[in-house]
Amino acid sequence: MDTRRRLLILGAAALAPGWARAQAVSASAGGTLVLANAVYPPLVNPQGHPSGEGVDIEIAREALHRGGHGGAIELQWVPWKRALFMLERGLADFTTTVSYSTERDRFLRWSLAYRAGVRYHFYSRKDSGLQLQHLEDLRGHSLALSAGFIYPKAVLEMAAGHVEYGRDVGGAVQLVERGRAEVVIVSALAGTWEIRQLGLADRLVRHALEYFNSEPSFMAFSKNSPRSMAALAAMDIGLASMQRDGSITRIEKRYVR
Repeated sequence: MDTRRRLLILGAAALAPGWARAQAVSASAGGTLVLANAVYPPLVNPQGHPSGEGVDIEIAREALHRGGHGGAIELQWVPWKRALFMLERGLADFTTTVSYSTERDRFLRWSLAYRAGVRYHFYSRKDSGLQLQHLEDLRGHSLALSAGFIYPKAVLEMAAGHVEYGRDVGGAVQLVERGRAEVVIVSALAGTWEIRQLGLADRLVRHALEYFNSEPSFMAFSKNSPRSMAALAAMDIGLASMQRDGSITRIEKRYVR
């Protein structure tokens, strides 16, 4: 969906939510949507996690419901690179927690932004002797990243190509713990959760350096899915409704205490 059309839908949702909801119901009721995503707690939790499916999965389900999508949502947990592969080929309908890129724009349609940005933290082994306070302090040190994720350009420039990739956030953290990279960069929410789960809080140190990336988060729908246009319309209507009444913030606070 092009930007102008999406803004028209959002305008309709804001000005006449009853009419917009009826339109979405007629367009998208019924049919199972496949949501492919990587485990990324607390935004996307592992299957059967006691605290729930995760912040962004709950937001996606509620938004689609409010927008009038009447079908089921099948959640498939796969590595992030696999999720992108599925979306590019229409094997999945949508995903959550995505940053925009021109490369992804080839095969994805973007929802209304639902999170303003991401705060990144930096960790190294306690015995490394590193002290990171400013971005320049990263220069010359090797970074551990999660494969398939988009990271701030300013941070990557400091690494100058000295990068190791883990399969996911936990894999990236373990690269540092095992000495294969010096510093891991993680989002504040996901990184804190993963380090605790791995039992590494006593072996890693979080540095004073933080980096805030103002790029927003989106839900993204496959351009090669026949269901994506109607589902995206429903999602945008639902997200606009949830932003108006504060539901997104309330869901986040349930997971982040």
